[in-house]
Amino acid sequence: MNGVSQLRITDDVALITFSKVPNNLKTISQIFNAFADAGINIDMVSQTAPQGQNVSFSFTVGTDDTVKVLSLANSLKDKMDGVKPMVITGTSKIQLYGEEMPEMHGVFARAIASVAGTEADLLLITTSEVDISLLVSSAHVHEVVEALERDFAVTAE
Repeated sequence: MNGVSQLRITDDVALITFSKVPNNLKTISQIFNAFADAGINIDMVSQTAPQGQNVSFSFTVGTDDTVKVLSLANSLKDKMDGVKPMVITGTSKIQLYGEEMPEMHGVFARAIASVAGTEADLLLITTSEVDISLLVSSAHVHEVVEALERDFAVTAE
């Protein structure tokens, strides 16, 4: 019993980050609604704590949507003074899943320690009660997966 029963990899993921977004839900809603209206599926959403009057947030999308994302990000930047979108492609999502996680301590710490033993940097982290999602450069995904497989005694699907 180690907290992780499944390990999944999603390749061809793009990381979108919006910096200096006014910290009000109307503005944030406009951004996410623009992506929804464009038919872009969003995953792995993470927001910073407020920094003065602003927040930053990141999320992932499939790289198939990169052209739409770039166009939309530039359009939003033009409409919202000071908002700075950034797009990074060439990333992969590694998802650790385990129904035991809510009752176990240290699963997240163990996952981070596994990644720390590789050359990879974590670009984004999201969690839920039964899921830890890690975004890494596609160049390092195999190395990270091997470390997680070894440390959690699970084989990636």
